[in-house]
Amino acid sequence: MKMSAIMNVKGGVGKTVTVVNMAEILASLHGKRVLVIDADPQGDATAFYLDELEPGCGLDAILAGTVCVYDEAIRDTGNSKIDIMPSTTDLFDVDSYANRQHCCNAMADLRDALEEDDAYDYVLIDCPPSFTAASIAALSAVDSVIIPVKLDAFSVRGMEFLLAQIRELGRINKRCRVDGCLITQWHNAEVIHQAEAMLRARGVPVFETHIRRTDKVDESTWYAQPLEVYSRLSGAGIDYRKFVLEWLGKEE
Repeated sequence: MKMSAIMNVKGGVGKTVTVVNMAEILASLHGKRVLVIDADPQGDATAFYLDELEPGCGLDAILAGTVCVYDEAIRDTGNSKIDIMPSTTDLFDVDSYANRQHCCNAMADLRDALEEDDAYDYVLIDCPPSFTAASIAALSAVDSVIIPVKLDAFSVRGMEFLLAQIRELGRINKRCRVDGCLITQWHNAEVIHQAEAMLRARGVPVFETHIRRTDKVDESTWYAQPLEVYSRLSGAGIDYRKFVLEWLGKEE
C-alpha cells in the first residue's frame, strides 16, 4: 500500500481536482483499490463524492479517538474501487482541542491497520492549504507528497517558501519523499514558460507532465464527475492520465 498526500500551502492550485481524478484513473483504468482521505475542513472532496454526512463520523473521529475501527469512518463513493474517509465540520475543532502528537499517532495507527488488512492499494490524502493538526498528521504518516503548483506570480514569488515546505516535510517524516511538483492550469503563454523554467531550474523535483487549463475541469466539479467520466478527451483529462502513468512509473 502506498499512502500519498496532495498538498500545497497555497490555495487554488488544484489539490482536490488532482485527488479525485487520480483516484478515478487508478481505480477505473489500473484496477487499484483507492481510499481518499479528506483532511481539509472545507470538505470539497467529501462533497464531490457524498450528498449528506453526519458530523463526527470521518477523519475527525479518527484523530479524536472517538472511533477505534476505521471501517466506521469510511463511506462508499458509488465506485466499487474507491472509498472515502470524509471531512466533517468537526475537523475545524481538532486544532483547538487535540494534541498534535496524538493526531500523528492516530494517523500512523490508521496506516498500519490498513496495511495489515490489505484494505487498499493506494491512499490519497487531500490536505488543506495550511499546517493544521490534520495535515501534519497526514504528512507524518505518508510515503510521498505531490505538490500541485499553479504558475502565477504569487507562486513564483513564493518559491523560497515552497522549498522550505519541502525541507520541512523531511523533518516531519523521514520515510516520506517528495514525488514532485505537478504543474496545473498550464497554458501556452510566455510568462508560464518562464515560470516553469524557473521552477525546474531550482532543483525541485517536477513532473514532466503538466495539466492544461480547461473549462472542463470547473464544469466537472459542478457535476461531481471526474474528467475520466465527464470529459476524458479534454486536455486536462488526457494530461491526468499521462500524469498517473508517470507517477506509477516513478514508483516502479
